[in-house]
Amino acid sequence: MTGTVMLGLIVLLSDRALPAGTASVKPSYPDGDSAVTAPPLPELIRPPTDLGTITYSSMITSGLIALVVVMVIAAVLGWITARRALRPVRTITSAAQRAAEQALHTRIRLDGPADEIKELADAFDHMLSRLERSFTSQQRFLANAAHELKTPVATQRTVIEVAMARPDIPNVTVLGHTLLAGLDHQQRLLTRLLALAQNADTIRRNELVDLGRLIDGALRDRLGESAERVEALRDLATAKVFGDSVLLAQLVHNLVDNAIVHNVPGGWVSACTASEGTTSFVEIANSGPRVDDALADQLFEPFRRLCFDRADPPPGSGLGLSVVRAIAEAHGGSVAARPRPEGGLVVKVALPSA
Repeated sequence: MTGTVMLGLIVLLSDRALPAGTASVKPSYPDGDSAVTAPPLPELIRPPTDLGTITYSSMITSGLIALVVVMVIAAVLGWITARRALRPVRTITSAAQRAAEQALHTRIRLDGPADEIKELADAFDHMLSRLERSFTSQQRFLANAAHELKTPVATQRTVIEVAMARPDIPNVTVLGHTLLAGLDHQQRLLTRLLALAQNADTIRRNELVDLGRLIDGALRDRLGESAERVEALRDLATAKVFGDSVLLAQLVHNLVDNAIVHNVPGGWVSACTASEGTTSFVEIANSGPRVDDALADQLFEPFRRLCFDRADPPPGSGLGLSVVRAIAEAHGGSVAARPRPEGGLVVKVALPSA
């Protein structure tokens, strides 16, 4: 279309510029004598009667031929250019197809100028990264839910086995209440963990919880089983937060349980809670074997645990601290761990204060 318009403009301007032509030539003489008339030219060399018309027709013919040639060349070059320009789009399409087959680790990592195609590829990589984290998190928390339910199930099984071994126990009502309490706790925990696995934004954070009381209760319950080997040191100030009481209780239970399990005979566990400004803290420290600095952050990954004695590994499956991190982040907080130079670990949870 552009070539046609250009050809039309050239023809229009040429039509105005070219003369119509003449059949004879009247020369002028310096002395002004106009009586002399030029002899007629031979027929073979006589100029055409309309030179402008012939030039005009020849120009149109040449222009049309040039237009056709340019159209063919432009079509070929346009096809090649379009294929090269759309090559990144084919790469994005291929990555999308692989991602649809559960290969969420796929990344485009498109090189080239910072144009719209590269922005699209970078946005697609960012989307795949978030999808991969979300999918991995969901799988991890489903495993966490199954792990956290093992303890109440084992407790109920033990109580039932004791009752079956002693059929003459008179107080069956107490046994029933114990089982019902365990089942209620199991049901509430399962509901919260599954909600946390699906979407952390669905967790209700409208309960006022004192972290100091939770820590004190967890220490009393847990140390009752191992008071002969671990000493508890408490510095529990009021540290109130808004959150889900069941999940926060699970967070505290995992911290205390981890500090007691990964300890040494005759060791100690230190618990501290405090509020500073808009943040409430829970800090659990313990004695124990030395921990490499490079391994501290890895302890929050699923199924990661310290095992210094392969012949006698500690109980658990390495999911406690991963649940702690997930619950803290779901409440707008964070968790960090650092090894003690003398041995053991310090785990600190920071949550927004009520």
